[in-house]
Amino acid sequence: MIQNFEYNVGGATGQFCASLADDGTRRVLISAADTAKTLVILDASGLLGALKAELEEPEQLIAHAIRKAQNEGLIERALSTGAIQEASL
Repeated sequence: MIQNFEYNVGGATGQFCASLADDGTRRVLISAADTAKTLVILDASGLLGALKAELEEPEQLIAHAIRKAQNEGLIERALSTGAIQEASL
């Protein structure tokens, strides 16, 4: 499942996508839509994250991950540093 979204970075609106990791882990990957380069990895680890991943529908889990990445500035940080940003859901 992939969800596309727009996000304003540095005054320019960019196209991004978020998807569940296809390796069976409870992770959401956020990438630039044009390059598919992973920018942010949000991991549903720990007790609360695991419960959230089990109870939420995939669409809701991805939407939650997108909001968290935006609110915490993870996308901007990944683009400015060139390093993948990791956080927990």
